Amino acid sequence: NKRPIRSSSPTDEEKKMEDGDLVPFNSRSTGVRTIRALMSIPITDPLPDVPNSELPTMVSSLSSCQLIDETTRDRSESLAAENMTVSSASSGFLFTASRPYESKILNARYLTKTNTACAAKVAEVLDGGDGKLVEALDMYSHHFPLSEDKNGKRVIEMTMSLPDDFTLEYEPGDSVGMIVPNSHDSVGFVLEMLLRNHGIQRSQRISVDEGDPVTVEEALRTTVDLSGTMKKKRLLLLANFAKDAEEERALRLLSRASKPGEPDLYDTFVEQQRRSVVDILNEFPSAQSISLEGLLGCLTAIPPRYYSVCSSPLKDRQDGNECQVKVAFSVVDFNTPVVQCDVTSGRRVRGLATSRLECVSSPFLSGRQPSAHATLLIFPKPTHEFRLPADISTPLVLIGPGTGIAPFIGFLSHRLAQIASLESTEAAHVASEGTWRGSYELNPDELNISKSDVKGLNVAADYLCKQKTGDVDLFFGCRHSDHDYLYQHELERFRDVGLISNLYTAFSRDDKEHKTYVQTLMLTDETCGKRLVEMITKKQASVYICGDGNAMGRDVQNAIVSLLAKDLMDSGKCETAEQAKSGGIAKIDQMKSFGKFVLDIWS
Repeated sequence: NKRPIRSSSPTDEEKKMEDGDLVPFNSRSTGVRTIRALMSIPITDPLPDVPNSELPTMVSSLSSCQLIDETTRDRSESLAAENMTVSSASSGFLFTASRPYESKILNARYLTKTNTACAAKVAEVLDGGDGKLVEALDMYSHHFPLSEDKNGKRVIEMTMSLPDDFTLEYEPGDSVGMIVPNSHDSVGFVLEMLLRNHGIQRSQRISVDEGDPVTVEEALRTTVDLSGTMKKKRLLLLANFAKDAEEERALRLLSRASKPGEPDLYDTFVEQQRRSVVDILNEFPSAQSISLEGLLGCLTAIPPRYYSVCSSPLKDRQDGNECQVKVAFSVVDFNTPVVQCDVTSGRRVRGLATSRLECVSSPFLSGRQPSAHATLLIFPKPTHEFRLPADISTPLVLIGPGTGIAPFIGFLSHRLAQIASLESTEAAHVASEGTWRGSYELNPDELNISKSDVKGLNVAADYLCKQKTGDVDLFFGCRHSDHDYLYQHELERFRDVGLISNLYTAFSRDDKEHKTYVQTLMLTDETCGKRLVEMITKKQASVYICGDGNAMGRDVQNAIVSLLAKDLMDSGKCETAEQAKSGGIAKIDQMKSFGKFVLDIWS
C-alpha cells in the first residue's frame, strides 16, 4: 500500500518571509542539493513532482519478514532437526546457488605483471576475519593508486578445491558461480540504522520469506544486495519511506522514465556513480526511517558472481590434480566519472567479490603458504553451447581479448590432454603387441618403454605431425604487452608444440598514436584477414568469441562480416557491396544455427 505523495506546493510560511523574500528550500541532504544542481533548479523553487504515469510499477523483492521470539525459535530449530538429511555422492546431490559447496583456495597468482609487495604485507595481517579484510582492502587501495593506469588492471588466476567424491564436476567452457557476502562496512551501516530508528538488535532472529530463522546480521550479510547499483524501481520503493518532502521528490525524479532530449538524471547520478542502497541512504537520510521489512522488500538477493573456468579436468587428472578447478578474473577497481556539482563523484569503486578474493588470496599471491586455507561458496554453471567440438580434427578460431582468453586456456589444455591420451593408448597398443584392450588407458609413466621405442609418448611436434588435429588460430588483445599479456608463456608454449597454428596479438596502448584491437588486426593485416576467411569458408572452422563488453563482440562480428563480404566480391560471387554484406551476415547466422559461431560475452 503506497502512502499518498506529499503536495509539492510549499506553504505560505515556506514561500515568504516577513519582508516578502522567497525562503530557500535549504535541505541538509547532499542528494537533494546534487539533484538541484544537475537540474539547474534554484534553491528558491521546490523540486518538481513526478506524475505516477512516469514512474515504474513497484514490485517488492521479498514478500515477508518476521521477527522470531524465543518460543518460535525453539519450535523452528526442533522442526529443522527433525527434517535434517545427510547427502552423499550416491544421492545425486547437485550443488547450486542455494546449496553451494564450501571450497578451499589452494593457490593463486597474478597473471598481470603486478607487484606483490602489498600482497606480502596483507598476508602478514590477514586472519580471515571481516575486520582484517577492511584493513586489507585499505592497504590495497593505498598501494595501488589509480593515477597509474596499470594499477587498475590486476588479473588473478585462482585454484579452488572440489569435493573428492566427484559430486561437483565441470567441463572446459563452464563457469563457476560464487556466493560472496556483503562488506563489513555496509552491513554495519544498516545495523546501526535499524538499531537507532527501530531498536532492532543485530542478534535478533528473523525469518525471511518463511525461511529458516537467522540473525538480522546474518540476513543482511548474506541475503540482500547492499552493494549493487540501485535500480529505478528500488529507488521508488525507498522514496515512500522518505520523511523529507524534498528527498521524496528527488528519489521520484531519479525513478522516472528518461525523456528523449533531456539529460538522464538516473544515469548521471546513480548508474555512472555506481550508487548502492547504502550510498542512497547516506545521501537521503530521511529515508533511513525505513523498516527492516521495507528494506528487504526494496532489495534483490545478492547475485552470484560467475567466473570462466581456465582449466581442464582431463589435464588435471593426468597431472594428478583431480579435485580442483581454476578460474581467472579481473579485480574490479576504478574511479567513477567526476561531475562538477556532485561532491561524492569521482570516487573509487572496488568490486565486492574480486577485491575480497584478492585479499584472501594474498598469501599465495606473495608466494607464501597460508596458515589456514580461506574458503569460498561455489557451484557449477554448466554451458551447453560454449563447448569444444568432440572431434579434435575440427579447426578452431578462438578470439579472446583480456580475460576472455580464460576459457580458451581450458580448451587448449583439454585438447593437449586429449592428444596425450590418444598417444598413451597408441603406445600401450605397441607395447602389448596386439593384446591391447580398447577401453583401457595407461598413464605414460607406467609404460616401461622409451621415447625412441614409441615416438610421441610425450606431446610434441613429432606426434602432432602424424596425428590429424585441426588447426587452431587464436586472437588475443590487451592494453600493454609488458603488463597484461595474460597467459603469454602458456600461449607461446601451445604454439611451439604445434597446438596453436597462428597466434595473433593486439596491444591497444603500446602505440600512443594508434590503438590496435583484435578486430583492427583482422581488417588491417591482409595475411591475417585472408587466413581468417580461409579458416571459416574452406576449413569449416568453429569460431568462439569470449570477452568483456558487448561492443567487443559486435565489433569483432562486424569485422568478420566485412572480411567475408570482401571475399565474396573478390571471387565474383556478389555484384554489389550490399549483396556481399548480406552474404557475410547470412554466413555467420548459418554458423550460429549449427553451433559453429559461439559467443560468451559479459558486461
